[in-house]
Amino acid sequence: MKRLCRKIAVIIPAFAAAVLAAACTSTQHQLAQATDRGVLLLRLGPDTLFVERFERTPRRIYVESVLRAPSVAFRTIDAGLNPDGTLSSIAVAIFDPTNPRSGIVRDSATVSFTADSTVYTLGIGAAKQFLRFPGRGDLIISLPGSFWFPNYLLLAERAPRVPGDSVLGTMTSRLGADRLVMKRVAPDTVTIWTQFAGTMRVILGPEGRTMALDGTGSSLGYIGTRIDWIDIDSVSRAFAERERAAGVVGSLSARDTARAELAGARLTVDYGRPTKRGRTIFGNVVPWNQLWRTGANLATHFTTTHDVKFGEALVPAGTYTLHTIPAPGSWTLLVSRQTGQWGTSAVNPAMVIARVPMRVRESSEVVEVFTITLVPDGAGGIIRLGWDTTLAEASFTIP
Repeated sequence: MKRLCRKIAVIIPAFAAAVLAAACTSTQHQLAQATDRGVLLLRLGPDTLFVERFERTPRRIYVESVLRAPSVAFRTIDAGLNPDGTLSSIAVAIFDPTNPRSGIVRDSATVSFTADSTVYTLGIGAAKQFLRFPGRGDLIISLPGSFWFPNYLLLAERAPRVPGDSVLGTMTSRLGADRLVMKRVAPDTVTIWTQFAGTMRVILGPEGRTMALDGTGSSLGYIGTRIDWIDIDSVSRAFAERERAAGVVGSLSARDTARAELAGARLTVDYGRPTKRGRTIFGNVVPWNQLWRTGANLATHFTTTHDVKFGEALVPAGTYTLHTIPAPGSWTLLVSRQTGQWGTSAVNPAMVIARVPMRVRESSEVVEVFTITLVPDGAGGIIRLGWDTTLAEASFTIP
């Protein structure tokens, strides 16, 4: 046990390591006939943001989570399983992290399934919502506290056994239903791809049990490390105390708007702002030579009250979305008439009205939070993107 706690101390910040080390005590709580149980520590950069304890039986998976973003909460997920390992029902509840066994529910959700749809009941009281989406969801992400990563454990169990083979499934969220692909890429590795999040790699250990999650190829960016067991109530209270002393973590990718009035035109860029968190961004979190949402969450939207020109490409007054293709030393900015979509949605080439070469240079300082600025320049301006040690920019004029 001491060796396990030393491993934890390497994974998470010092204050959390001390708490979890103290929580590394055995507990008598265990589901009857449990076939697998463990804890996933989920990090974004150096920060541990989820601690999820799960117990798995042939007909049920029960999860207790401590969530740190946007604020600390204690969550339970009780999911029924069909004989083939698919979900039969889900019940979620959120509790006060300082008193997780109080029984007082702050928020809740249930998910049920028919032969061809997924039905959500979200919230409590007057705020309750009812949503129905086509497709029988295999990956369910619109739950209080956002994602639950033990869902990836269930999916990995159903992946093909032969490397190279893949099977299709369905992801559902508040945005609707989407396709997912589970693929065995190595004897010990399964990838789970969705258009919403990209590719999550599930690393398997003996008997096919999930040992780690690698989300660096996804828009989530999480790294998950498995340990044996902890007293999660102690973890919950400790994170709540840390929040009381230091403040909330807040949104992981806050929404912001860059605004400018240039040459008589009013311009805005509405975008999500992910944080570096100690990671190498370009060529890692954001792969080279692939389409990037240029921010986080909802697609980045650009609005102008006057026509603008990027070189010879005319962009009439209106609202558009912006994507980029980063490459070492050269970027391309894409301006599209397609609007309102999630940032990872595929871009219809027929809707792209401008492909603009961008100048790239190194920043004199590390830009911790992704930032877009609109800078006056001559008869127009410059749109400048900055993150990590990279600045990419493109000039435009207002005719």
